[in-house]
Amino acid sequence: MKHTKLTIVAILLCTLLSCDKENTPADKPGLDVTGYWINPDYSANQITYTKTYALQENEYGLALKADQSLIERKNAGWCGTPPITYGDFEGSWSQNDSTIYIKVGYWGGKEQREWKLKSIDSKKLTIEIIDYAHIPEE
Repeated sequence: MKHTKLTIVAILLCTLLSCDKENTPADKPGLDVTGYWINPDYSANQITYTKTYALQENEYGLALKADQSLIERKNAGWCGTPPITYGDFEGSWSQNDSTIYIKVGYWGGKEQREWKLKSIDSKKLTIEIIDYAHIPEE
């Protein structure tokens, strides 16, 4: 009887300890944000992206590459009414703990962004917008 109780306790402990969390807190070091992120869902100053295998044609997407380069597929012109023409804009990104820095072109110059990584898992990336600035071309 004693071995049965110990076995049940051991199984319960193993089950509880092996559970995978849905979201990883952003304060853990070494979070891998590389990949393809699409379908931004905006809520106040937060954006949640969905992970995919590649950028989609004629849709917004962000490709964060391991070499810290990036491609952002977005509106290629100043007019935001359909039909929208999409273009690929190159840039760079870096990460310091849970802060992500982005520099990327857009149709009117350059953009700089600062994001706070809120959560990430194999399907979703949620960031908080800290700073966002347009830098006009000279």
